[in-house]
Amino acid sequence: MRKLSADLAHALAGEYVVGTLRGGARRRFESLAREDAAVAAIVRRWEAGLTPLAERIAPVEPPARVWRAIEQRISAARPAASAHSGAGAWRAFGFLAGGIASVLLAAFLWLSQGPRGEPLFVAVLNSAEAEPRMVVSMHQPDILRVSVMRPWPKHEGRGLELWVLPNEGAPRSLGMVNNATGDTIIRITSADPRVRGAKALAISVEPPTGSPTRQPTGPVLCSGPIAPVRRA
Repeated sequence: MRKLSADLAHALAGEYVVGTLRGGARRRFESLAREDAAVAAIVRRWEAGLTPLAERIAPVEPPARVWRAIEQRISAARPAASAHSGAGAWRAFGFLAGGIASVLLAAFLWLSQGPRGEPLFVAVLNSAEAEPRMVVSMHQPDILRVSVMRPWPKHEGRGLELWVLPNEGAPRSLGMVNNATGDTIIRITSADPRVRGAKALAISVEPPTGSPTRQPTGPVLCSGPIAPVRRA
């Protein structure tokens, strides 16, 4: 039986409870939770923290821009448009991921009482096919750990750049990530302006030395909302 790290178990449990973990990935996680008591306990913590909060949230009618974004994403009239490329996609993802991350952020006060070994936050970055490809976790005092689960062979020779997607404003670069299975360590503090107001993270394909414009120029390979685990 595959054993999950605490970081990955928390990130997947958060997505599972919120409902953003779907398809085969959701079924595999359910199987793991049935077989691993520690994973099942983490799921129960997320359920206990999120469910009461969700019950207190009053219904809100989505604004017209949400429906327009949905229509654009499912429109058969534009099949060539990639949901993970171009400036429009960055704005659309930032909006959608921001909503998901806002729900996860509601669990912050409850989860902040977790074990001292837990990270400040975790994010599972999924491909367009909803396949987990990367886990990003922030640890004190100044470690951002980027764990690649499956690299991209067809992008060898290119750079992978990690971006913060804030609630407002343009993406902010956190640095380059190795396109290989294993960890890339980025030294950055939780108080760094680049991570303030962060709602989601994403990886884009760039030149080996990074984007020449300080903004994403290549396609987005994976992305995901940030799930706070404990108070910094």
